[in-house]
Amino acid sequence: MKVDNIILSKRFCGPPKTGNGGFTAGILVEAVGTKSAEIRLLNPTPVESSIILESEKRKQGTIYDDSKKTLATLKSIEDEDFPEYKLPIVPDLEDAKKISTFYPGFTTHPFPTCFVCGPKREINDGMRIFVGSAPEQIGFENLMVGHWLPDETISSTDGFVRDAAVWGALDCPGGFSAVLDEPQLIVLSKIRGKILERPKTGEDSIVMSWRLQKMSRAFKVMTAIFKSDSKRLMAIAEALWLAPKNWDNTNQQW
Repeated sequence: MKVDNIILSKRFCGPPKTGNGGFTAGILVEAVGTKSAEIRLLNPTPVESSIILESEKRKQGTIYDDSKKTLATLKSIEDEDFPEYKLPIVPDLEDAKKISTFYPGFTTHPFPTCFVCGPKREINDGMRIFVGSAPEQIGFENLMVGHWLPDETISSTDGFVRDAAVWGALDCPGGFSAVLDEPQLIVLSKIRGKILERPKTGEDSIVMSWRLQKMSRAFKVMTAIFKSDSKRLMAIAEALWLAPKNWDNTNQQW
């Protein structure tokens, strides 16, 4: 088991004081070295504070804080165990860009400085993935679509987007599909996904999300990333979002 002490930069926040859930999950994915995984986010991961990352190559990983409280866990999944999902029809890039301009987060957003979807983050700082309501398709509830142009600040050494950022892109769009018809504060609890192909920096991608199930305090959603030209699937995740019972309101202040 490999053990690392790391500090998650404030740049990668979701709520201002804690890491973006998908990006945090992606840090575990990078450490374990897997492409298919299930990550459970048990407690908020603080930014600008020392955390402990334990990883077993291609098998499992855990994030703790200094008090040894478990913040997140990962288990690797075999590709053949990952289910096949029905996918929506992917729109053309120009249509996706137009739909992005109707992003509900421009009007109301619980975490406007979120690294992935915050409208207050500038180009080359945040990922700026803004999804708007897509034309209805049978079998896809609260379908949303957005445009994503990843920049070099989230690249790995080979010019492709680093895994943590891809998992971030698989996070936030699903949250908007979860509560599109009834906006409320929710947080990511679990995400199960895989990367088939990493996007290249400087190349357009299309991100789509839809809701699978609505429960009392929980929402199950899907998010998928597609190449803008071939419309080939690049990454996909099923996620569970929860409305928190006890939320620290100071964690909404930048």
